[in-house]
Order: sequence, then structure tokens, then C-alpha cells
Amino acid sequence: MTWTSNGIELDTRPEAFGELREATELIDDPEALRRRMAEDGYLLLRGVLDRDVVLAARRELCEKMAAVGEIDTRRPVTDAIFSGSTARKDIDVQAFRKDLRTGQAVRALVHEGNVIRFHERFLGGEVRPLDYIWIRTVRVGGATGPHYDVVYMGRGTHNLYTTWIPIGDVPRIEGSLMILENSHKVEELRNTYGRMDVDRDHENNPYHGGWFSKSPVEVREKFGGRWLTADFQAGDMLVFTMFTMHCSLDNRSPENRIRLTSDTRYQLASEPMDERWVGENPIAHSVKGPVAAKR
Repeated sequence: MTWTSNGIELDTRPEAFGELREATELIDDPEALRRRMAEDGYLLLRGVLDRDVVLAARRELCEKMAAVGEIDTRRPVTDAIFSGSTARKDIDVQAFRKDLRTGQAVRALVHEGNVIRFHERFLGGEVRPLDYIWIRTVRVGGATGPHYDVVYMGRGTHNLYTTWIPIGDVPRIEGSLMILENSHKVEELRNTYGRMDVDRDHENNPYHGGWFSKSPVEVREKFGGRWLTADFQAGDMLVFTMFTMHCSLDNRSPENRIRLTSDTRYQLASEPMDERWVGENPIAHSVKGPVAAKR
């Protein structure tokens, strides 16, 4: 099978491409989880979220997308098959995006229950998620380029973790996430690109709206390691550091399925927060700054 990201064919030799390592067996051992995070820069956890809660969030999102004509309703709405058109141009797009990320079922998935309990154990204290929830609705052909998350949300503590949640099953053919092996340990990256702030440094920076590159092949050849990925199911989650290089495969769904995922961030409540992503109406990126990378 040929795999691509941003239309670029990946090197899938064993020394360049592989499987994410699971950490599910460590779920009840916070110290072991922290050691694994320091070692790998990520934790792949299978079946730790309530599948019914995940699927309720999926239905909520699909019904909202169907209301603007994006879902083919000849199939079950939760199949999330793209209709080929959208009425977003005729509505308040910013209000619609806010509606997607603030729904009751979405918030129940990412700001309550199992995900909070996990982060409390993992971080060892009271957890405060960033209020802003990133909902990704990626159509066929869509992907994101390699990047660190710290460049988008690095003004508070760097002891902040991204949790990527597939809202429904996401096999790699539909654009699953990839992580660059050992990228969190590359000092050259951390001390250059990793110090960027996309809003402060949006003018004349050498990067692509926050992405380090559009090409995962270029990044791997420069820094080494393998691109690691997996097939994901509803109930799984992937947790990683602010300095873990990641991107996605292209969504090449043969059924024209929209990939539905969320990105949420978690930290200890006692540590400083990036003010752009907190409050009832987070200010997000500045008017001049780039839009957050689509994962």
C-alpha cells in the first residue's frame, strides 16, 4: 500500500515507517506512564474512553454538519459521508465552528469523565483543560503538515499535553495521525523552531503557518527516526507532548468519509495557562496570525 501525506508519497521501508507502540497496559501505573512519555514522547491508549460517549459526540457533530448540507443523508448520518457540497458560505462560519466545538456531547467527551480521570492520574493533581476544543472535519484529500504544538499554545506551561481523539473509527486510509519517532528529543528542533510563537512571529518566518514543513519525507530525512502511525477505533486516544513532531496521512477514504477527530489540551490547574485558549470565548489566534493547523 502506498501512503501519502499532503500528496507526498512516504518512504515505507521498515527503517522509515512503523507502528505506534501501545501503552494501554500501563494505564494504572502513573509513574510508568510518565517514564514512557519521557521515552517515546507519546502514549497510545486503546479503549480507555467510553465508546458510547465517543459515538454520542460523533452523532452530535454529524447532525450539525448534515444541517448545512455536508453529509450524504442517503446513508446513516453517522457514516459521515461527504455530500459533495456545503452551505457554510451562506451562514456565519465562525458561529458554526463554535457550535461544533461547544456541543454538550463533545464537551462530555473531552472535558468530563474518563479523559479527565486519566490526566489527573498521569499528571498527579487537579487538571485544567484548555477551554478551546479543536474539532477537525477532514474531507478526502485533506491532511496536515509536520509541526510541534508548542508554537500554537506555548505561552503558558510547557507541561501541557495534547490528546488526539478519533470521534469514531479512524483507519489510516482515512488520515490517521503520525508521530515522528524521538522528535521530542531533538535539541536542534526544540531550540529553533520550538521557540516560535505563530502569533508573535507570523511575519517573515521560514515556516508554513506554523508547520515546520509540508513534507514529512523532508523532516524525517533531516532529523531521523521513523514516522509511526496506527489504525484507531472509537475509545482510543493518543496523548503527546508539546515538542512531539506530528502530522497526518492523507484522507483517502474510498467511501468519501469525513474524518472526525478532536484535539484537546490538558495541564495541572496550578500551572500558568496560555491566555489565548481559556474562557467562555477564547481569543484564539490574533487577527494577523495564522489559523491553527488542521489535524
